Amino acid sequence: MLTFIKGSIRFESPLVVVVILATVAIWWWRRPGSRGAWRLLVGYLAALYFVSTPIGANLLTAGLTHGLTQVERVEDAKGAEAVVVLGGGVQTVSARGQVLAQLQSTPSLRILEAAHLYRLLAPRVVVVSGGIADARTELRPEAEQMANALASAGIPANRILTDPDAKTTHEHPRTVGPLLAAHHVRQFVIVTSPMHMRRSLGVFRAQGFDPVGSVSALQSEQLKPRPLFLPNDDSMMLSNQALYEYAALVMYWWRGWLK
Repeated sequence: MLTFIKGSIRFESPLVVVVILATVAIWWWRRPGSRGAWRLLVGYLAALYFVSTPIGANLLTAGLTHGLTQVERVEDAKGAEAVVVLGGGVQTVSARGQVLAQLQSTPSLRILEAAHLYRLLAPRVVVVSGGIADARTELRPEAEQMANALASAGIPANRILTDPDAKTTHEHPRTVGPLLAAHHVRQFVIVTSPMHMRRSLGVFRAQGFDPVGSVSALQSEQLKPRPLFLPNDDSMMLSNQALYEYAALVMYWWRGWLK
C-alpha cells in the first residue's frame, strides 16, 4: 500500500493529473454552467504552484521536522552503544547480466550523519537497515550499499552490521532488534531524515525500544537557496516527500503502529 502511495500519490503524478482533469471534464460535461469545475482546476494549479516553491515546501515540511535535533555532544546520546541508520532509497540498474546500485541523496545524507556520530560516540556497532522495498526497481538490498558507503567514510568493516530484511519502516524494529541483542546493546541512536524521524521513533517505541534520534541534513549543503516564490524541482521533491510522510503517519496511526 505504501509503495503505491509513494509511487503514485504525488502532487504532479500522472495519476493525480489524470484524476483531476477527468473530474473537471466530466463535471463540465454534466453541468456546463457550473463554476465548480473551473474552481477545482484553478485550485489544483494554484496548489501545484505553491508546493513547488521553497515557501510552500518549507511550510509542508515544518509540521514534520519541528523540534527534531541532532546529537551534537556525547551526553545527547544518553549512553548509546550503537548507531542505527535506516534506509531511504537505492537506485539499481541492470544490463548484460550486471547490476549497479547507487544510493540516492536521502540515504547518502543519512550515511554522512552516521559517520559523524561514529567519530563522536565511538559506538560498538553501526547497523544499516534496508532491504528490497520494491522489487521492480531495487535489485539488491539497500543495506549492502549503505555498508559500503560507511566503510568508504572510514568506519571499520567489523563495526558495521547489515540488516537486509526490513522492507518498510514498520519492519525495522523487528529486524534490527536481534542484531542489537546479539551485541548486548540496550541504548542506541537512530539516524534518518528529518521528515521520517517521527514515524521511525514511533514504531521503535511501540515495540519496546527507547532510542535517541539524530536527524540527517534535509538537503545537501551545496544546494543554494532559491527565491521563496520561484518554482523548482528541489522544492517539489520535498513537498512530495512530505505528502507521502503525512499519508504514512495517518496509516501507521490507524493501524496502531505508533507510540
